[in-house]
This record gives sequence, structure tokens and C-alpha cells, in this order.
Amino acid sequence: MNWYVFFVRTGREEKVKQLINEWLDSEVYKPFIPLQERLFKVAGTVKKELAPLFPSYVFIESNLPDLQFLTSTNSMIYTSSDIIRLLRYSKSKAAMRDCERQVLESLYNDSYCIESSTGMIEGDNIRIISGPLQGRSSIVKKIDRHKRQAVIQLEFMGDIRLVNVALEIISKV
Repeated sequence: MNWYVFFVRTGREEKVKQLINEWLDSEVYKPFIPLQERLFKVAGTVKKELAPLFPSYVFIESNLPDLQFLTSTNSMIYTSSDIIRLLRYSKSKAAMRDCERQVLESLYNDSYCIESSTGMIEGDNIRIISGPLQGRSSIVKKIDRHKRQAVIQLEFMGDIRLVNVALEIISKV
């Protein structure tokens, strides 16, 4: 299965996802918006909300090869004012690399959402005890305990991206 990525106008991700569902065969094209859980405290209670992991991007899962995908989505891209462009590595290579896709797939649940993780700080080290970041403390670059977030490093379409994900630190030793 290939993943393709559209760069879209900010805040229009859901609209573009709906447009793809209307224009293209749902058996062949499965659009999704990668999400992340965010934790925040309101009146002493920790609440969760979902937010786009990569704002301004809509992903499409398809088994079509690059050239066939490019040909079949071309008119939709030019017709929609909300789709800016399809991300590509080169003129003929548009599908996300397997290694990048596999890292994201290993972090996501079935709804393409990265759930919150729980960890502990032991001296200068972090130990993640549950959640999708468990066993992956090496990709954590920074922790903001007050915002309940970790900044992780991911490779995305050939670039290194720093992305915020939910991380609850339960103790510091």
C-alpha cells in the first residue's frame, strides 16, 4: 500500500478529505488526516483533544503506482482551490518512502491517531512506560512537562520534522 500526501490550505483538511471521497473511488483511494492526542488541564482535570499531527496535509492510502496515481488525481488538484499541491520526491516519485510510512504506522492506532504516552524522568534520561512512544525514547528530543508534550523527530517526505505529541510525565527521580 502506498501513501500519498497533499499539501492543502490550513484549516481545510476535512474539506479536502470529503472532496477526495466525492471525486475518487473509495475502494482505491482512502484519504485520512493523521491526528494526535493533546493533553491539557482544565480546572484541575486533565482533558484530551484531537488535533492534526501535520496541519495542512491530507494523506491518501492507495495501491496505485505513482504514475497512475498522478494521472488520476491531476484534474482534482487543478480544480480544487483548497489543494495546493501533491508532495513529491521527484517528478515521477510521489509515494511516501516505506521507511517513513512504517514509522508513522507503528505510532498510529487504527484511526491514524498517535495516542498519549506515559513516562518517567530518571536523572537525565526518560523512560516511557506506556503508549506509542514506549521503547522509542531516542526519537524524543525535548519534553515540556507543563504542556504535557514531547517533541519527537520524524522523517517526513524526505525532510526531518519536529512534531509535538502527548506525553504525561508521572514522576521525576
